[in-house]
Amino acid sequence: MVEIFAFSPTTVFLCVAMLLLVWLLTRRPSGLPPGPPLLPFIGNILSMGSDPRITFKKLRQQYGDIFSVYMFNTPVIVLNGYNSLRDAIVKNADVFSDRPYSTFGDIIAKGKGVSAASGDQWREQRRFALNTLREFGAGRNIMEDKIHEEISQFLKSLDTERGQGFDCKRLVHNAVSNVICSIIFGKRFEYTDPLFIKFLKAMDENLANLSPSGVLSVLPFVRFLPGDLFKFKKTVQNVDTIISLLIDPMIKERMQKQEDDNVSDFIHAYIKEMRLRKEKHVETSLDLENLAMVILDLFVAGTETTATTIRWALVYFLHYPEVQEKCFREIQENIGQSRRPSMKDKVNMPYVEATILEVLRRADIGPTSLPHGVPHDVQFNGYTFPKDSTVILMLDSVLQDPDVWGDPDNFRPDRFLDDSGKIVKKEEFIPFSLGRRVCLGESMARMELFLFLTTMIQRFKFVPLESRMPSLDGLMGLTHSPKPFVIKAVRRN
Repeated sequence: MVEIFAFSPTTVFLCVAMLLLVWLLTRRPSGLPPGPPLLPFIGNILSMGSDPRITFKKLRQQYGDIFSVYMFNTPVIVLNGYNSLRDAIVKNADVFSDRPYSTFGDIIAKGKGVSAASGDQWREQRRFALNTLREFGAGRNIMEDKIHEEISQFLKSLDTERGQGFDCKRLVHNAVSNVICSIIFGKRFEYTDPLFIKFLKAMDENLANLSPSGVLSVLPFVRFLPGDLFKFKKTVQNVDTIISLLIDPMIKERMQKQEDDNVSDFIHAYIKEMRLRKEKHVETSLDLENLAMVILDLFVAGTETTATTIRWALVYFLHYPEVQEKCFREIQENIGQSRRPSMKDKVNMPYVEATILEVLRRADIGPTSLPHGVPHDVQFNGYTFPKDSTVILMLDSVLQDPDVWGDPDNFRPDRFLDDSGKIVKKEEFIPFSLGRRVCLGESMARMELFLFLTTMIQRFKFVPLESRMPSLDGLMGLTHSPKPFVIKAVRRN
């Protein structure tokens, strides 16, 4: 005898309602770029690996240059390939230059400064910062002098290692951070200065915490949970430490001084322009809150990326000693060892420049760039980008594109030289991104990389410890950085 099960109308209604809810929670809005299937409530979060380059490369192969994933209930649209990136942030810069909501940008930075800001405030802050840094780098050569001053101290510290193996990470970061200090504050710090050490430690912790704290951008309520699982409270504490112990005292000191017209550092230039606009009753966003955040932005943009690139250069010098020696021969022929390198020498040293360009390309420091956002629903390449969605620019998809570079996995500086040995730059060379949000510290970073690396190679030969060659596989965080390694700096005769 077959038993027949009868379902009540209530049970049928609940089943239909449940199926409808699951369908609603796993469907993509009409017009959104394609992407992998969604799970209710969590989207694609479980399929996101620790390295977005690997995850997004696989999704690109399946869904094309433009696809979307969901981080919980937040759509993230990923752009790949030079044409897609250029069409978005260059040709349609008016709608792709905003920043999306983020924990750091909205809660900690409060939309101030450059990196976290959008709209007219961002444009004014960025324009002033760029013009000021450009002025320091040209004419009076303030920036080059500051860099040379720090390099001399850096070389002395390398000498103290006496050709023995050491981890150069802290020393390189100290030196690069001090360049920023000299430009912003008008002074450098001794590497043993307790305040400087505390500042660098707080900044390092925040850079390391940006990945776990990124969860708060899609689930902001979790910051109210007991404990500090996502490092939000520690991040806020570190920002407060940096501002209260270092930045605010420096700003107050400048505010109290009767400065002359000879601007010698960034804070002086900012305060002078802020007061001038106030006297002329010009509406402006230049104020002390924005100044503090712009300083933080400059430290992150000017320290982490440049220091990491220098460390990657050392890794490649160890793996490709013939490249290091070819750079040294070019330096010897054009500069010798009796004087320090100058930016005027750059035009005569194409192989050194090509090597730096190849380090920037191959090391892939910022493979995803910082996220962009759209202020309203945008139609782009046949898709709808919803208002407030996050847009990720995969610089990695351009810098490692075999259709552009042929053999992108190989470290080969000659790819940037033509048959006559002159520098050739492709438009796809975008390690600093492109468009209106191109890296604020690009010109300063290029100057630092050339002066630091040429002087380092001029004075030292960098060699590995026996049987301890550093890995060419990096670590993904805010940047793509080398794994810890030990190196020997041997004085050249």
